[in-house]
Amino acid sequence: MATIDRTRLVGEEELDQLRTERRDLLVEAADGPDSWISTDGPFKAYRRRLTVEPVVTAGNGSSPQYRVNERTEYKLDLPLWWPYLWPLMRYGLAQTDRTPRRRFWWPKDVVSTETTRMIAFLGTIGTMAGYMGVLIGQTITFASEDFGVADDVQANTLALVRVGVLLPAGVLWWADRRGRRPLILAFTFAAIVFTALGAIAPSMFALGASQAVARGLTTGLFTLITLASTEQVPAGARALSISFMTLTAGFGAALVIWVLPIADRFDGAWRTVYLVPLLFIPLLWWISRNLPETRRFTMADSHRSPGVINWYRFALIGGAAFVGALFLSPASQLRNEFLRDEQGFSATDISLFQLSVSIPATVAIPVAGVLADRFGRRWLGAIAMGGSAVMSALSYQSDGWRLWVAACLSVTLASAAVPALRGYQTELFPTRARGRVGGLIDLLVVLGSVIGFVVVGQLSVRWGDLGDAISSMAWAPLLVAGLVLLAFPETANRELEEFNPGDPTLGDRSRQVKDP
Repeated sequence: MATIDRTRLVGEEELDQLRTERRDLLVEAADGPDSWISTDGPFKAYRRRLTVEPVVTAGNGSSPQYRVNERTEYKLDLPLWWPYLWPLMRYGLAQTDRTPRRRFWWPKDVVSTETTRMIAFLGTIGTMAGYMGVLIGQTITFASEDFGVADDVQANTLALVRVGVLLPAGVLWWADRRGRRPLILAFTFAAIVFTALGAIAPSMFALGASQAVARGLTTGLFTLITLASTEQVPAGARALSISFMTLTAGFGAALVIWVLPIADRFDGAWRTVYLVPLLFIPLLWWISRNLPETRRFTMADSHRSPGVINWYRFALIGGAAFVGALFLSPASQLRNEFLRDEQGFSATDISLFQLSVSIPATVAIPVAGVLADRFGRRWLGAIAMGGSAVMSALSYQSDGWRLWVAACLSVTLASAAVPALRGYQTELFPTRARGRVGGLIDLLVVLGSVIGFVVVGQLSVRWGDLGDAISSMAWAPLLVAGLVLLAFPETANRELEEFNPGDPTLGDRSRQVKDP
C-alpha cells in the first residue's frame, strides 16, 4: 500500500480541519479516535490516522499549538492504469485544503470504486481496440507493395474495410436489450480472431475482407465503451471519461507504430504485426470475470423504460458524423501512403513521424476533457474540428519541417475535438436506444468514409497527387464545425435524464449496481 506520512505544527483551527471527515476525493467515516476509513471512493483500501501531541508555547495569551502526524495508507482501485493516476492522487490526498472541487484530473463528485474499476476495464479494452482499429491503415502501404497494387486499390480496400461496420452496426441494438457488457466482450474476442487472420492473407482482397470484419468490430467496440463510460460517470465527468478512453485507444494505436519498423526487416514482415492481438486473449479472459454492467442500463432494463429516438437529434448528430467522415477517414488512413510514396519515408521514418506528431495530443486530450466539462462542448468542439481540418489540409501540401508542424497541430486539434463532441450520441438519446443510435451513426460514418475514400482514390489517380486529392475534401469538417456552433445543444454538467425524461432517475449516479 502507498503511504503518505507528514508531520506539521498546527493551531486549533487547522487541527479541527484535519479531524474533519473528507468529502472531496472520497467519503470518510470515523473508525476510532483520530482514525478514518473510506466508505466511498476510488480505493481498494484506505485508512487515515492522526497522532496529536500538544506543544507548550511560551508567553501569555499565545494560541495552543500541536504537533500532528498524519499518516494516510491507501491502495487505488484502478486496475492496470493506477500508475496514470497515482502521483496526482497522492498530491490530492496530501493537500490540507479538502474542499470539494473540480480538479484538472478528477471530477468534483466522489467516484465510487465500482465506477473506477469499470472505467479501467473499459480503457484496457479501448487499448486493444485502438491497436486493431488502426492496423490496416498503418500497414496497407507495405501490404500494397507486397501484393503489387496501386494507390486506387489501396483506397478501395480501405473503403471495403469500412463496409465491415455493417455487421456490428446491425447487432448493436442488442446492447439495448441484453446490456453493454456481453457485446463488449464478444466484440473484443471476435476482433482479435479476425485481426489475426490478416497475417495469412494471400491477397489484398483477402486482407481487406478479414480486416473489414475486424475493423467493423473495433468500431462497434469504440461505440460501446464510450456509451458505457458516459453512462457510468457523474455529469461533470463525461468528457473527462471520454478523454481517458481516447488516451487508452491512442496508446493502443501507438503500439502499432512501435512495432511497425519490423516491416522493413524482410519481405512480408508486416504480417507479424497482425499476430500481436493474440496476446490480448488472457487479459480479455481476466476482464470478463470482473467487468460489471452499467448502472443506467440495469435501472432502465428493470423499469422497462422506453427507448424512443428523437429523430431530429439523430439527423443532427448523424449528419455531422457523415459529413466529417468524408475528409477525416482518408486524411488519417492514407497518411502513411503519402509519407512513403510522395515524401520518401521508410517504415522507421513513418513510425518516428507518427509518434512525434502524436505526443502533444496526449496532453491535449485530458486538457480538452477538463475544458469541455467545465466550460461546455460546443465552442471547444467547433474550434478544434475546424482548426484540425485546416492544419491537416496544409500538411498534405507541405514538406520538411512545415509538414511536421502542420501534422502535429492537426492531430492535436483533432484529439481535442473528441472529448467535446464524442459524447453527444450518448447524451441526447435514452438508455434503451443508445445502442441502436450508435450502430446507425456508425453506418453513416462508414458511408461517409467509403465515399471519401472512393473520391480521394479517383482524384489521386486523375491528378497524380494524393495530397491534393485529400486536401480538396477539407470543406467537410469545416461544415461540421459550423453546424456544431449553430445547432448543437450544450450538454456539459447536465444529467443524461434531463435530456431523456423517460429514463429512470438515479440517486448517487457515481455508484454502480453490480452485475448479478
